[in-house]
Amino acid sequence: MISLSHVTLSYGARPVVEDVNLSIERGENLCLVGPNGSGKSTLIKGMLGLIKPASGEIVRTKSLRCAYLAQAHTFQRDFPATVWEVVLSGTLDRSFNPFITRAQKKRAQEALERVRLSDLAGKRIGSLSGGQQQRAFLARAIAHEPELIVMDEPCSALDPVITKELYSLFDELKREKGLTMLIATHDWDYVHEHADRVLVLNRTVRYLGPAAHWHSHREDGDMCK
Repeated sequence: MISLSHVTLSYGARPVVEDVNLSIERGENLCLVGPNGSGKSTLIKGMLGLIKPASGEIVRTKSLRCAYLAQAHTFQRDFPATVWEVVLSGTLDRSFNPFITRAQKKRAQEALERVRLSDLAGKRIGSLSGGQQQRAFLARAIAHEPELIVMDEPCSALDPVITKELYSLFDELKREKGLTMLIATHDWDYVHEHADRVLVLNRTVRYLGPAAHWHSHREDGDMCK
């Protein structure tokens, strides 16, 4: 779906990620791990086309439908958008048609049902808990009908119970919709239990392969934590 060949990403003259080779396979859960400052977010931006490579090549499948879920953020309680409006915005495309179709509304409703948030559709997004807000943004991503969901530490700052609920949703989406997932995370327990492959990054690729085999390749102590 996305392939990288000898990709280096830089901010100015300073390389942040160097010489990355990677192919994301359809239907897999690929987890991206590494310490803070290792280049995980930069690599994600490169794969999404937000940063051009300083060298190397990034190739995406033609017309690839990709959605993005960022870190959990807490909105102010008076933020005016409702949960429904946030999720419905995920159905919009580049045509900028001012009219919302019945099909778009159906997609938004189905996405809300998928994350079990239908009863809060009319609430302001800022009135929800952090976990509920993240479920709403996951619904927004689903409403886009993506083939690939890219998530950058989607459960950071959430308590363990909510985190476990979100992980269960990720598994359901992969199993039932056949979605491909790229998840940057510090949660090694999740990686070990759910990842098909793990990419360990610390500016360069330190390991790429099955999570179960990583322990025998470790070179950097607790760099995954």
